[in-house]
Amino acid sequence: MVASILQVESRFNGRDTHQYDWVFFNNEEFTLEFQAAITKATKSRCFFERIPKAHWSTPLWVDETRFDVGRQFMGGIGVGKAWLQSYHHMCRWNAGFFALEERLADYDWYWRVEPAVKFHCDINYDVFRFMEENNMTYGFNMAILDDARSFPSLWEQTKAFIEQNSELVDNDADFNWLLYTANDEDDVIRPHTGTAKGSSDGEYNNCQFYSNFEIGSLDFFRSKAHMAYFNHLDQAGGFYYERLGDAPVHTLSVSLFLPKSKVWYFRDIGYSHGSCEQCPPHEDELEEVIDSHPNGPLPRDTKEAEVKAHGTQSVVVGPFETLGFQHRRWKTIAQDVERQKGIPGLSCGCTVSAIDNNNARLVPYESKQRKPSDTCIRKFLGGKWLARKDMVSDINSVAGIAAGSAGMEYVLDGRNMVSFQ
Repeated sequence: MVASILQVESRFNGRDTHQYDWVFFNNEEFTLEFQAAITKATKSRCFFERIPKAHWSTPLWVDETRFDVGRQFMGGIGVGKAWLQSYHHMCRWNAGFFALEERLADYDWYWRVEPAVKFHCDINYDVFRFMEENNMTYGFNMAILDDARSFPSLWEQTKAFIEQNSELVDNDADFNWLLYTANDEDDVIRPHTGTAKGSSDGEYNNCQFYSNFEIGSLDFFRSKAHMAYFNHLDQAGGFYYERLGDAPVHTLSVSLFLPKSKVWYFRDIGYSHGSCEQCPPHEDELEEVIDSHPNGPLPRDTKEAEVKAHGTQSVVVGPFETLGFQHRRWKTIAQDVERQKGIPGLSCGCTVSAIDNNNARLVPYESKQRKPSDTCIRKFLGGKWLARKDMVSDINSVAGIAAGSAGMEYVLDGRNMVSFQ
């Protein structure tokens, strides 16, 4: 936890104009050693709160035997942390109760910071003031695909709630990005539903905001709409009979009860937690890349792109890369690191990552679950972010293999600083 705090302090909160409070929650009393280590890591006020037992225990309406059998089964088939009783309590608390804790009553905003996370870039503006002045309610910086086995009844329960409480759904809400379309891959689980190309078939596609990083309005998560939705899911027992996480609950709630204009994508905040990581675009090279490659590939060219550009056959290194491409790739990385040293606007300790890198981190590679045809973040952004172009007609070629069996690639790779296109 100290490592996470030191990074937030260094990248953001240590400035004299910020120094926002830190509030720590635990289901047990914090040790004096923990409190001492934390208070040494920041100049800000620190509060150490114990979560009430009612917010961190199995509710009376949950069948303990069914819960125990279910979590052992889900753990046995590989659903992450499903066998841990405390993990179910944590997901339930983060999904709803956190905003109701007494210590947070006088706060308007929160920024969720987990232990052992990394913040790669300086954040040279006040994120809370940005949210407030731009009339935003919820901010995220990754959208990923989750394991559908974790919450098999979530969408059915959500549809039942919408049917009973349609007046709570915001008139400008946009949750179409969370629904499968006729374009989506589904070779194993179920046949296509026969809907028109590109249209929704009304089923949840398991995309979610990665809630381990989120900046949001506490008023929203205390609101009538969110609390009614949370209580509906809680009464159905989904936090215990399944491994219903706070991320899909927050995602569906935000997408149903807010207009999309109040949801912000913090692409400029470099962040990683375990295998999920994003490094934002860096300002100096951005215009250069766009100017030199207005319609073509960015600096991750395939062999075919090299041959087309130079008109000669290159020597192949390994199955996919040319010597020229390999040299340029390493040169780009070296320039990337060097470039970051002189950018006052965005100082990052990471190399730019494409926007699609975190699409399926929580879904096993061999999973047969139905998958969206576009990455979750592109589904959210929509517009030009969903534009694709044919790479090759021969899917067995180097470029075709690199692109996947569809022989397609995205026109944009996410280096653009603008969140919406």
